[in-house]
Order: sequence, then structure tokens, then C-alpha cells
Amino acid sequence: MIRIQYFFLIALLAITACKKPAAPAEPTPPPVTPAPAYNYSSDKTYNLNVVYFIPNDVAIPTDHHRRLSEILLSAQDFFRSEMQRNGYGNKTFGLLKDEAKKRIKLIEIKGKQGKAAYPYEGGSGAVQTEIAAYKAANPSEFTSDHYLVIIPAYKYDTNGEPGGPPFYGVGKTCFALDYADQDNKYLGTGGTLGTRATKWIGGMIHELGHGLNLPHNRQKAASETSLGMSLMWAGNSTWGISPTFLTAADCAVLNTNQVFNADNKVYYTTVNASVQHIHADYDAGKTAIVVKGKYISSGKVTDLVYFNDPNVNNEGTGVNKDYNSIAWTSKPVTNDSFYIEMPIGDLVEKADNIPYELKVKLVHENGVVVETIYSYTFTGGVPVLTFSTRNELSKQGWSVYAFSSEETSGEGTTNGRAATVIDGNAATYWHSKWSGSAAVYPHELVIDLGSEKTANGLSVTQRSGLSRSVKNAELQISSDAVNFTSVNNYVFANSNGAQYFDFNTTKTFRYFKIIAKSAWDGLQFAALAEVGLY
Repeated sequence: MIRIQYFFLIALLAITACKKPAAPAEPTPPPVTPAPAYNYSSDKTYNLNVVYFIPNDVAIPTDHHRRLSEILLSAQDFFRSEMQRNGYGNKTFGLLKDEAKKRIKLIEIKGKQGKAAYPYEGGSGAVQTEIAAYKAANPSEFTSDHYLVIIPAYKYDTNGEPGGPPFYGVGKTCFALDYADQDNKYLGTGGTLGTRATKWIGGMIHELGHGLNLPHNRQKAASETSLGMSLMWAGNSTWGISPTFLTAADCAVLNTNQVFNADNKVYYTTVNASVQHIHADYDAGKTAIVVKGKYISSGKVTDLVYFNDPNVNNEGTGVNKDYNSIAWTSKPVTNDSFYIEMPIGDLVEKADNIPYELKVKLVHENGVVVETIYSYTFTGGVPVLTFSTRNELSKQGWSVYAFSSEETSGEGTTNGRAATVIDGNAATYWHSKWSGSAAVYPHELVIDLGSEKTANGLSVTQRSGLSRSVKNAELQISSDAVNFTSVNNYVFANSNGAQYFDFNTTKTFRYFKIIAKSAWDGLQFAALAEVGLY
């Protein structure tokens, strides 16, 4: 009996040893949450392209789609409210969005390189190159010429302050950054997160203004109490805390912006326009600068805007030097005339000898803005206005007889050519040759009047913006284009607008020669917008 039990046990153990252990049960995978589906639409043909660009070594901050959607939807409401307040109706920039789910379309693009390839200084070009490549492969995702490019922050300091990527405007493209706490809910709450939200959200909306064609300009002296801070001055510092607004000049420009209109016409095509005559006086009774004049344009002008930009403490002129510019607007008086009264009480800076630039801008219905700049100053609290045009001789029948050089490739299809100095358009300019083998001083232009003319003086207009301004020059005249007689040597002012140089006596001649001898910047290049006679 014992033996039988023994063999039974051995057999049972053998059978058990040959069995494989049961495999552990596979874990049940968690349910997959489908990505939310959005139905993006817009009532506009053209909409702001909102690009979320992610370098390949930067993490996306949490909840970015919700946060950025709420920020830009509230910005859309702000622009709409300001356009209505300034009389332009229920207009704002277009956005592709899902109205029900409160989300906007983000065009997410993965960068091919790490953040080091897209630095604050100079990195915008590399980002734009990759966006252009993505657009070429996915053209239907883009609907306009205007871009807001948002990039996650590259770094944070010890206090959590973000930084790193480009944050500025470049033409119709503007750049801003993103971080996890960039959220409308913190605006106006104070503390670190509230202060940071105002800085970066307000900064984003300020840069968006640039991407929508807006230059810097500040509130008038009397407007700060009632309206607060102009967005395009320092309104980024008041966003969500105290009143921030758009000036009437901002809204005049936005009114013809591509993404502010519901039509499908072509925007930003070339317009040939210029101020033909301008007259400026100070009216002591009105304590106002009174400016009137006439313009020509190949397109319809909807508004004129007038920016008065002081050069305080020699800060300079141009982009990022114009924060303290104060602007007015007017409608065309007729199809070719303008008139504006600008009370000097609205100007903040009126100290003696502060150089001012008056920028007269023609705003066209296709979104193009053409600018002409004039210079003036203050003495004893009163503006000194010397840029009014004189009755010049007609340039009909004039031609450029000879020139020492011209730039035919580097200044576009319109500018650079010698013929532009007599085209009657101060927005175009001649430039000495600089591509390839650059020409050096002296530079010469010879103008043929077509027949003998009698004149009392020479008019000269430097290139608008004063790049490559001519300083020292000589005028010579001739009846045969062979024998020239010197009239005088002049110092052309480094200022915008027409300059006038009287002759000692009336002169009669057919040809005149401008010999440019030096430049205000000390370099070898020269440019002039117009030359004429009166």
C-alpha cells in the first residue's frame, strides 16, 4: 500500500513539473480620450494667422490652447470696442474660431532646430523661413498677410520670469511668448502673477498692433485723464489694470486693414501717391498748428493722419524712437485736398529747439499708407513752421540729361533711378549706385528743362526719413549742357520736406547740374527725393 502511494506521488509531481506557469494577465489599457474636434469658422475672408511655433527642445506650457484663445478673443473685443468708439463701426480683426467652444485656430509648427537657432536678437528671420516652408506645404491653413507668432518661453529666472524668444514686430508679422501662467484670470489681481500677466499679455497685444500696421503713438496731453493710456505708447503696462485705448489715428489705419474687412478684394497693392502742396501756419488765436494742402494718388484716400513726433534729448527718429508721437486725423476735404487744426495744448513737448517731425500719412482704402515727413521746431513755446511749399515751375517736359550713377537693382523697381528726382513724388528717390562697385562722392545729376526757363531759386527735398542725406552741394547752370557756370554752394539741411535756396538774381538757363559733395552720415552714398525750381 505504501509503495502504491509512493508511485502515485512521484507521478503527480512529474505531471505538475511539466506544466508551464500561467501567464500574468495583460493590464487593461486606459481609455483613449479623443482630441477635441473644433469647427473653426469666420465671417471674413482674411483672418489673422496665429502661429504657435515650438523649437524642438522646448516644452509646450500646459493648457496653452485655452489660455491663448481667451487672450485673443478678449483682444478681438477690445479692438471692436475701440473701432466703434472712434466711429468706424462694428469692426475688428478676423479670427478663425469655434464660437461654441471658445477656441481659436492655432497653426502649430514644430521647429526643425532647438531654441538656440531662434534667439531674441535675429531669430525672427529663421522662424519666418520655417513658417514660409510650412505655408508652402499647407497653404489652406493661412488666410491673410498678417501673422501673430507665439513661441513658448526658453528660460525662466529665479523668480519665474519668462524670456528668450523674439518679442517684437517685423512688418506684418509680430512675435510674442507663452508661459504656463499667462492667463487672463490673473489680469488686475496684483502680485507677481498679476504684474507678469499685464506685462506679457499687454506686450502681446501691443506687438499685435504693430503686426496690424500700427506705429507707436501716445495719447494727447488732455486725453490721459479720460481715456487712459494709448496701447501703442505704453498701454502694455496698463493692460487689464487701468484704461487702455486706441487713438483715432490707430483706428483710421485699421479701418482699411486687410483683416478688419469682410470683403475679398486685393489689399496692399502698389499705390502712387504724394503730397503736392502743403501750407503750415501757427494760428495764435486758435493756439493751433493749421496745415492744409493737396495730394495726388492712384488710389482712393479714406483718411489722413498727422503724427507730430518730437526728438526729445536727441533720441533720434524712426522706429522705436516715436513712442511720444501725438496724432490727429482728418477726412479728405475733396478728392485731393486736406485741412487740419492741431492745438498745441495737446502736444506734451514744447521746449525750445526740440526738433519735430510732422508725418502726413495718406491712408488708402486698400490698406496702403503713404507717408511724407516735414521738419519743424519750437521757439518760446510757439511752433516755427518753414516747410510750406512755394509755387514751383512745372516739371512737364523736363528730363534727366546725365547722371554720375544710379541704383537700378537694390532699391526696388521704383526707387534708385535718377529720373525719380523730377517725378513730382517726394515718396520716391534717386540713390547713387551701391550694389556691386559702389560710386563715391562727388555725385552729379544734370536736368534738362526742355527749353530755357527763368527761375529765382532751387528747391531740394531729401529722401524721406533722411537716409543718405546730402550735406554739401553745388548748383551749376548752362544753356548748352557743355559750359556750366556755378551759381552757389549750399548746405542742404538734414531735414524732411522741401528746402528753398534763393538765387542772388534771377537766372535764365536750360540745364542745371547738382554736384553732391558730401553726406550727413559721412559715407560715400547719396540720395535725393526731388529737385526743382521756383
